[in-house]
Amino acid sequence: MKQLLVTILVLLTSIYSFAESDTLQVNTSNLCIEVYTMIPQRYSSRTVNDYSLCLKGDTVVCNLPYMGRAYSTSYSEQDAPLTFTLPTKNKEVQQKSGKKPKTTISFTCHKATITYNFKIELLPKGSAYINIIPSNADGISFKGDYKTE
Repeated sequence: MKQLLVTILVLLTSIYSFAESDTLQVNTSNLCIEVYTMIPQRYSSRTVNDYSLCLKGDTVVCNLPYMGRAYSTSYSEQDAPLTFTLPTKNKEVQQKSGKKPKTTISFTCHKATITYNFKIELLPKGSAYINIIPSNADGISFKGDYKTE
């Protein structure tokens, strides 16, 4: 009987602590995601190294690889399509609580004639998913781990 009471007490304590941690609190204004998987629309996923996406206030620092089909090209750009530092626009942060808490950050940025739509999902154990849709090319997704500074 005593062992049953101890077991019930342990279960109640763990349920209470789980109920307390049903929200995800992340500093979305100073965030860096280290990317380890690239998921293009038209090709199979690939493991990548030394790529990242950082949010610093209202600025995105993007250093990501790209694979996909471009619908139009911009001849004025000399660097890679997903390598830039640009101000963000229309930034929205949504937090979902409950059994599967997550934080979603969405924003756009403009580089020459191209508009990039970003959607970032942050999960409780440090995982992140990035979805980028350029206005002139196929969309691409990434998986990685995030940390706040």
